[in-house]
Amino acid sequence: MPWTSPLTPSGRSALVPDGPWYYVFDAIGIHAKGDPSKLKDVVPEEVKAREDLWFYVADIVSFSPNARELNYEAPGLLQYREAAIFVRVDWRGRSYAYCPFMYVDSDVSLVRGLVAGFPKKIAHIEMTKFHDLFKHGRYGGLAYRAGYGLMKLVVEPEREARELPLDGFGNWLLRRYIKPLNVDDMVEFVPEVQYGRIIEGRGTVRLGGGINDELDAFEPVEVLKGYLYSVKIGIRELRVLH
Repeated sequence: MPWTSPLTPSGRSALVPDGPWYYVFDAIGIHAKGDPSKLKDVVPEEVKAREDLWFYVADIVSFSPNARELNYEAPGLLQYREAAIFVRVDWRGRSYAYCPFMYVDSDVSLVRGLVAGFPKKIAHIEMTKFHDLFKHGRYGGLAYRAGYGLMKLVVEPEREARELPLDGFGNWLLRRYIKPLNVDDMVEFVPEVQYGRIIEGRGTVRLGGGINDELDAFEPVEVLKGYLYSVKIGIRELRVLH
């Protein structure tokens, strides 16, 4: 069965076909430190925000073995760009990567994410293309929505690295909230991660926001490093914790 409507006998009209879903990223990431006294206002009350922040902009190809034909019959449905913010938090004695804001430019990705608990919105997203035959001095990613900028990341690569700081945050913690249906769940997304190349260097973050996107709390106190990376992500487990 597909994940969402529209439902037809063949199942081919569903916005989100049946999974499991896998994702291949080319991404620009920034590890920064924020102000926990401000971050506490953008996480659930029972969750304690720490100072670590992770920002990324990514060019993504998604794939399901139950919807193989879409990748060659309608590739634009499953290829998209994404921008997101993660905060390292503590909850019930464990460390997690909590996602308070995420933006995509695809309706398939939007609804697929909302089903799991990712707080997705539609935005316009741009980033420097990765290519082995062409190297840039700096790589940038930006997102904007409703006429205002959301974030701009710039990374100047310097050396290869073996891992990302995001890995140390823990599994991903999501709040799936749909008031009319009385849905308010804390969801744990357990990723299965396989990296290609990781390059670290200097990075900068410029945050914006607007009337419908309150991003002030995420303003970095210190930017630690920037990263370019390629990664394949699968879902090892998705479970409701509370």
